[in-house]
Amino acid sequence: MKTLLFLSVLAAVSLAALAENETQTPKTTKKKEKIKEEKGVLELKKSNFEQALRQHKHLLVNFHAPLSGESQSLSLEFASAAAQLRNESSKIRLGTIDVSKEKELTKQLGVTDFPSLRFFISGDRENPVTCPALRSASAIVTWLKRRTGPSAVLIKDVDHAKAFVEEAEVVIVGFFKDLEKGEAQVFYEAAQDIPDLPFGVTKNKNVFSKYDITKNAVVLFKKSEEKPVAYEMSGEVSRDSLVRFLRTFEMDLVTEYNRETSGKIFTALVTSHILLFTNKTADNFRELHGEFQSAAVEFRGKVLFVFVDTDETRNGRIFEVFHVREVDTPAVRIINLTDNVQYQMQAEEVTAHNLRTFCWTYLDGKAKPKLDSEPIPDKWDKGPVKELVGMNFERVVFNEDRNVFVMFYAPWSAACKELLSVWEQLGKVFEDHASVVIGKIDSTANDVHTVLLERHPAFTFFPATSFQRIVTYTGERTLEAFVQFVENQVELAKEEKAKEDEAKRKQAIEETEGKEKEEL
Repeated sequence: MKTLLFLSVLAAVSLAALAENETQTPKTTKKKEKIKEEKGVLELKKSNFEQALRQHKHLLVNFHAPLSGESQSLSLEFASAAAQLRNESSKIRLGTIDVSKEKELTKQLGVTDFPSLRFFISGDRENPVTCPALRSASAIVTWLKRRTGPSAVLIKDVDHAKAFVEEAEVVIVGFFKDLEKGEAQVFYEAAQDIPDLPFGVTKNKNVFSKYDITKNAVVLFKKSEEKPVAYEMSGEVSRDSLVRFLRTFEMDLVTEYNRETSGKIFTALVTSHILLFTNKTADNFRELHGEFQSAAVEFRGKVLFVFVDTDETRNGRIFEVFHVREVDTPAVRIINLTDNVQYQMQAEEVTAHNLRTFCWTYLDGKAKPKLDSEPIPDKWDKGPVKELVGMNFERVVFNEDRNVFVMFYAPWSAACKELLSVWEQLGKVFEDHASVVIGKIDSTANDVHTVLLERHPAFTFFPATSFQRIVTYTGERTLEAFVQFVENQVELAKEEKAKEDEAKRKQAIEETEGKEKEEL
């Protein structure tokens, strides 16, 4: 009995001690670090990206390059979109990744173009949806809403249809007898990727009758054009073909280039553009524009016709890109945006006939590219940085005895102006190096088609090898980073050149032995 009593007291004391110990040293749980936000946009990095995917079912990520003007503009719109979604109590979240700091994460996610938007759904990091080129907060929000909800407004009756058609300059209406499957699904998919245009859909018989529609069709209504354009839907129609049709016919036959239209022009699915440069106040402007518009009818969907007013000072940069001066106008150019090659119309008069001939010559692959070059400067090779132009470019850079690192710049670019002094310092670092040449070229005044440039400044390394190989530089824009890059590339070029020389030596031996056998 005493033994049982002793054990009971001992157990009670032990429990009390354990309870006291737990009170003094409570269990701690590691809290998740809250992801930092800037103006409602999550600041994402490798350490918190998985956490963001787990916490947010719908996450739109902006891969932001800080030195890019385009990235900076998009970031402002991105923040505005985040604010709008927050005000609407939306569960969709927006985040940004600084690609200059998060290089490993960016590489893991397979993103190579900047700025770039990716939409991650339900934590799936392997299969994000790539967004189209969204340039405004409203387009970003509309695109997200169409991805997470209905992509078209349901039009219930004729009055609703009339009001919807008058809602904007361009509206799209899908007429389907079945709104749930078949061609209607293709329509909804197309609507998801065209966030800047209103989309409506109907199966109401009275609405069909009002617009003389008898079969499944998609109709583009445009206030500036009297007759709407219909696209008959069938089982063979794909989302891409429908998007191409809508993007083609939303544009005017001739689109004037300005700040409002530039986004649509550069993101148009038609990548061959013909541009007319002339003064809008010129006496013969109406005549020129009429001839241009007349020719445009034949090439809708093949070549985009664009008019550029040479009297508009804000168009200065596009004049530089095409090297057009006031004395050259009226001038006509074609550019293929896939390779940035320009073509110049050879005929002196701007007539519908000459324009049609020019377009067909280009489309048939018979037009010759336009090549421009400044004169070679007298002392182009005397300074630490060699001054290259179109006429001496390939002769200098494709030289198997020299490694050439070139900066492609634009005189009007503030970023280029800031880096020119750094480039001059780089030239001095390698001034006495026998196999290294540092050069620069004004790419707005000299056409170089061996290198395709997306923005200024751009940097390309041409190794000292027998093959015309180029290496694009994408690193930091500091003197130290440039020097390290050049030194690394020089060593790689030496190794490659040694392999080439060895291959040539073996080939020479084989040829000699072959000749000796033939003589025997």
